[in-house]
Amino acid sequence: MISVTEAKKRIAEAFHALEPVTMHLADAAGKVLSEDLHAPFDIPAFAQSAMDGYAFAFQDWQPGKPLGIAGEVPAGSGIIKKKMPGKAFRIFTGAPVPAGTDTVIMQEKTNATHDALTLQDEHIRHGANVRPKGSEIKAGEIAMKKSHLLTPASIGFLAGI
Repeated sequence: MISVTEAKKRIAEAFHALEPVTMHLADAAGKVLSEDLHAPFDIPAFAQSAMDGYAFAFQDWQPGKPLGIAGEVPAGSGIIKKKMPGKAFRIFTGAPVPAGTDTVIMQEKTNATHDALTLQDEHIRHGANVRPKGSEIKAGEIAMKKSHLLTPASIGFLAGI
């Protein structure tokens, strides 16, 4: 019988790494990364709503005073660049937060008519429910390290970048 130390030494001496192979992500489950992978861009790539609700500029809000409703921002739409002080936008999870807005209140804590929005959460804080640009990972950072075993979840993450 040999010692554990001797067994590890013999395994290390007999081991040789396989050559790296490039393959489609769909075929990569169960494989191991041969090198670190870096994020090519910020994720999220823009300030993003973390829930369905209304985006507004926190500084424009005064308890009890309604905000106007300027429009709607569905997920997958472009960023609204026109600033509209005193206005809120109906927004959906994953949608880009319009220019000039910095806070999202969940729809259940509002009372909305066709053109006015009253917030029913006096405890809401600046920046609530907004995922800042690059808050998950910044461009150039290691997205996944060498020797990572690729699972369906990690493949899904890599597909997004």
